[in-house]
Amino acid sequence: MTPHRLILFNPRAQRSHRRLPLSLLHVVRALPPDRDWTLVDGNVEPDAELRLRSLCAEGPVVLLVTVMPGPQLRVATPLCRELVRANPRLVVVWGGYFPSVHPEAVARDPGVHLVAVGQGEATVADVLAAVEAGADPLVAGTAAWRGGALVRGATRPLVASATYGPTPYGRVDMERYAARTFLGERTYNLHTSVGCPFLCNFCAVVNLYAGRWLPDPAAAVVAEVRTLARDHRADAVEFHDNNFFAWERRCREVADGIADLGLSWWGEGRVDTMLGFAGATWEAMARAGLRMVFYGAESGDDEALERMDKGGLRSADTRALNRLARRHGVVPEFSFVLGNAGDPERDVRLSLELIRVLKADNPDCEIILYLYTPVPLPGQWAEAERLGMRFPDTLDGWLGPPWSDFDHRRTESTPWMTADLRRRIYDFEVVLNARYPTATDRHLAAWQRRALRGLARFRWSRGWTGHPWELKALLRAWSYRRPEEMGF
Repeated sequence: MTPHRLILFNPRAQRSHRRLPLSLLHVVRALPPDRDWTLVDGNVEPDAELRLRSLCAEGPVVLLVTVMPGPQLRVATPLCRELVRANPRLVVVWGGYFPSVHPEAVARDPGVHLVAVGQGEATVADVLAAVEAGADPLVAGTAAWRGGALVRGATRPLVASATYGPTPYGRVDMERYAARTFLGERTYNLHTSVGCPFLCNFCAVVNLYAGRWLPDPAAAVVAEVRTLARDHRADAVEFHDNNFFAWERRCREVADGIADLGLSWWGEGRVDTMLGFAGATWEAMARAGLRMVFYGAESGDDEALERMDKGGLRSADTRALNRLARRHGVVPEFSFVLGNAGDPERDVRLSLELIRVLKADNPDCEIILYLYTPVPLPGQWAEAERLGMRFPDTLDGWLGPPWSDFDHRRTESTPWMTADLRRRIYDFEVVLNARYPTATDRHLAAWQRRALRGLARFRWSRGWTGHPWELKALLRAWSYRRPEEMGF
C-alpha cells in the first residue's frame, strides 16, 4: 500500500467569512486517528493557493476540495486543472453542496477525478483506502466521468455524524476561526445533523437527502458546545444544520445543557414547526441564549407556497411566528425567494406586502431577499424547463454569466423574471434596508443607522420604493453588509 499525502482544501469564499470548514473537519473523522492530513483554508490564509501548489507539486497526493457555487467555484476550477496538469500522481476529489447537486458538470472536468456525493465521512475513508491500494476509487457515494458518461457508485446510507466521534479541533489553529459577529466576540459554528425531514421542491438539500434527517443526540451536541466554550473560549455559536429545530425535545435538551455557559446562539428552523413548540421550550431556549432563528418564509403567496411543497405552510403562519418570537425576545430572520415560476408578478406583490406587515408587527425581525431559482426536483422543475430554464453542463458554463453569481441567488438566469420585476425587488430591498438596517452588520455606526432610518422613513410610510437613488448611494458609500452576502 502506497501512502498518499492527504490535503484538505477550503477555497476562499466571501471576504468577510471566517468560518471553520466543518465539512472538511467532519470528513476526516472516519479516518484512523493517527492518519496525517493537512488543511489549507483560503478563508484565513492569504497565501493558501501558493501553499497548495507546493503541497501538491509532486508525489502521490489525494486532494479533497469542498465547493460552493460562486467564489469557491471560481477559485477551485482553474486551480485544480493546473494542479492536475503539474502532477500526474495527484487525485482530486470534489465534495460539498455544488458537486453533489451537479455531479455531471463537475466529474467531466479535467481538473476533477472523482465526485463525493452527499455525506462524506465514510466515503472519504473508502476512497483513500482504494487509492492507496491501487484499486478503483469509484466506491459507494461517489461518481466519475467514464467513457463519455457519468458513472455512479452505490448509494451510501446516511449515518449520524456523531457516530464518527468528536470534531478534531485540536488539529487546526482555532484562533483563526474565532469570529467577531453580532452574536459575540468569539463565534464558532457547528453542524449537528445530516439532512432535513422536509421535501420543499426548490431546496437543494432535498436533492442530497430526499427528506431524510439524522440528528446527533442532544448529549453529543452539548458536549461539542461545551468543548468550544471550555477549550476555545467561545461566547457564541451558530448551528448551521439545514434544520436545527426539527425536533422540539432535542432543542429543549440542548438548551438545558448549555444554559449555564452564557452563550448566544443562532440556528435554522421552520416556521410551522416552531409555531407548535411549547411556551416552556421557547422560554428555555431564550434563557440559554437563543438570539435569532433563520426561517424560510419563502413567499407571501399561499399558492406559491403550495407549489413549493411547503407542507401546508401559510403566510398567516409566518405572521403568527413573527409575533410569537417577539414575545420571547428571539429575533426571527425571514428568507424570501421571490419570483416563483407559476405567477412571478403575484408572488412578488404579495410577498412585499407581507414583509411590510411583518415589519409593522415586529420591527426587529430580519428580512433576506433572494430571487427564486429552482433545483432539478420533481414539481416546479418541469415548469421551469418548459419556460426555458437550463443549467450549464460544464464548469466553464457555470463560471460565465449569468451563473457566476448563482451563489447569491441573484442570478438573471430565470427566463420568467423580467428586468422590471427584478428592479422592483431590488428597489424595495434598498428602502427596506435603509428603513430597518440589519442588526447583523456590526460595522454600521449608531449615527449611520439613525441617518438611514430617517432618510427612508417617508418613502417607507408612503410605499414609494421606486428608484431610491439617494438611499442606494448612501448604502454603497457606507459599505452596508447584507447578511446573505457577508454572513454575520
